[in-house]
Amino acid sequence: MKTLFVFAALLTLSATSFAGKVNLKKDLNSLGEDQAVVERAQALDPQNRTEVVQNRAVNRNSRFEIAGAYGVVGGGDSYLSSQTVGGNLDFHINPRWSLGVRYISYVNSLTPEGKSVYSGLQNNVAGVQVPGGDSPFETGLVVVNWYPIYGKLNFFNSWIPHFDLYLLGGYGKTNTKYYSMSDTFTGGGGVGLWLTNFLALRLEARYQAYNDKPFMRGSGGTDATTRRLDTVIGQASLGILL
Repeated sequence: MKTLFVFAALLTLSATSFAGKVNLKKDLNSLGEDQAVVERAQALDPQNRTEVVQNRAVNRNSRFEIAGAYGVVGGGDSYLSSQTVGGNLDFHINPRWSLGVRYISYVNSLTPEGKSVYSGLQNNVAGVQVPGGDSPFETGLVVVNWYPIYGKLNFFNSWIPHFDLYLLGGYGKTNTKYYSMSDTFTGGGGVGLWLTNFLALRLEARYQAYNDKPFMRGSGGTDATTRRLDTVIGQASLGILL
């Protein structure tokens, strides 16, 4: 009888131990599912945090974005320095694609080299040969934008803005002083930094090509043939998502 009692006690203890192991394993497996446990674990080490992109903070399905833009022009006519001001209007079909229009107005001035050359003509310096010149004054473009990359940045654990990287291509027309409605092609890319859920700062660089028609100074007003100009435009814009 005594032997039977000892055997039953051992059996009960083994069953209890086995059940405890099963419950412990279940508890460990469900640790990440228990929000209260997760919060207590985070409270033990609040400085150790990992931020991930779970959802897009900015909804860009069937929405318009309007922006004002400023840029500088590189390349093109070596005697001409140009800056641009204008506006962008984009329709976001979804977070990946958008269609847009761009209007660009140019503010032109002579480079130091250009000033030196043209001052010779104005001062009637003998033997000075002045090349032809033309200058753009406006461009209109239709563009397609593709946004393959989306993410967010962590600034000193105090501000986490979302961003997107995009590529674009487009076609339009450029008017110059002596040549109107020149075919214009553009392509490039940029980054958009979402300051809020509706305010975006965009930095963009793109190639832009068009034709002008230099007017030959000092040649009795003779027009030259058209020429192709390859330029690079660096542009910053601030936009509002409507």
